[in-house]
Amino acid sequence: MNLLEYQKNLESREIKPLNVIQAQDEYVLKAFIDKLSSLYHVKILWGDELDRKSLLSITESEMFIKKKRAFVIKNAEELFKGVKDGKYFTSLAKKLNNSSVFFVISEKLSKQQLEKEPLKTLLSIGDLLEAKSPDKRKIRELVKNRFVKEGKQIDDSALDYLLEITSYNLMELKNEVDKLILYADERITLEDVKAICISNIEYTVFDFINAFYTKDLEKSLNSLSSLVRWGVPALQIQAVLVNYALKLFVCAYLVENGYDIDKAFSELGITNPYLKHSFKTYLEKFKLKDLKNLIHRLHLLDLSEKVYYTDPQESLKDFVVEYISYERS
Repeated sequence: MNLLEYQKNLESREIKPLNVIQAQDEYVLKAFIDKLSSLYHVKILWGDELDRKSLLSITESEMFIKKKRAFVIKNAEELFKGVKDGKYFTSLAKKLNNSSVFFVISEKLSKQQLEKEPLKTLLSIGDLLEAKSPDKRKIRELVKNRFVKEGKQIDDSALDYLLEITSYNLMELKNEVDKLILYADERITLEDVKAICISNIEYTVFDFINAFYTKDLEKSLNSLSSLVRWGVPALQIQAVLVNYALKLFVCAYLVENGYDIDKAFSELGITNPYLKHSFKTYLEKFKLKDLKNLIHRLHLLDLSEKVYYTDPQESLKDFVVEYISYERS
């Protein structure tokens, strides 16, 4: 059974005591474990660090936990080595009070392997689940629906380009979609994807952002020049810079007024671990008053471009030099 289908009604599903997962796609497996963790007390173990005796000991030692328990054992094929019959697993299944075990195997199992022990016994007790990536049509649909759910509209050309540069890899797509949801406007264009997402250019807009908010003048200028050479509009880069400044300001304000940093991230919809780490780094460099001043300076920059028609590319470059040089002095 496909793991994506299996997890759809996980809340009402009666999970069997022992199950086997063929993990062909790491993202699908991760999504399942996340869903499982919202319903069960989940413990992740590694087959190359276990033997059958220690597995039984671990499952018995956690019986005091009232919440339903699930054990996910990665590299389970290591645990299966040398097993000639399924008696151990039959005994284990009987001892699992209010618990389930998912044995994760990274290789695709052949029909012959499934008919040998201990898999033969395991599958007589539980389910065989396949963590495999959906086809390209389904992935396109999933990505598009994610944007719709977040109140965003993505142009077909932008979506096709996004799928192409990530090679339809679900883990990469998740990271890039998170960025676009956080930093792009309500309508996402091809230019947005080229500016914000991974590509073959020397620097991405996030390299520039990271350099700016860590006050690295040399890398800021190098990344800015590279982006402009590759045709990324200066105003688009500037928009991301402003977006970061506003979010950092709100985050700093919430923290200064008693919010825990993770709760502040939650209020801002920041869930990506990499972005959380980046924001924490930037907040060490920029205090609330610094961010207030930065937003004011960015407003003046915007004014000069829209009212006095200064060249966005040169204006942004001058702004970066003046601002970082002043902050470092």
